[in-house]
Amino acid sequence: MREGADLARLLPGVSQLQRELDVVLLHEGILEPALGITAQSLVAEANLTYEREAGVALDAVDQGEAQIAFLLNACDVEQVVKIATSGEVMPQKSTDFFPKLLSGITMYRVDGSV
Repeated sequence: MREGADLARLLPGVSQLQRELDVVLLHEGILEPALGITAQSLVAEANLTYEREAGVALDAVDQGEAQIAFLLNACDVEQVVKIATSGEVMPQKSTDFFPKLLSGITMYRVDGSV
């Protein structure tokens, strides 16, 4: 994004906190208005797929399996906390954290006692 870009004008129906997320800029600023990919298409993954690894996405383009790849910065914890504590909801696929915690680790003490 160009420095000084007026995101309030570009994304008038989007909150200031949401405008700071790369995934919102991509979805609301490019995919829907420029490419016609709607929110329903995003949910159904009808026109796109999501990859965790940049190399996998770039390989798909190189091999003709995809037409384009968008590489996004991950949402940081502070952004997630700000949005959650303000009562807003994070956009789809923006909170795909990896690696996932194993449920046993989060439910039991590490020293083996229950």
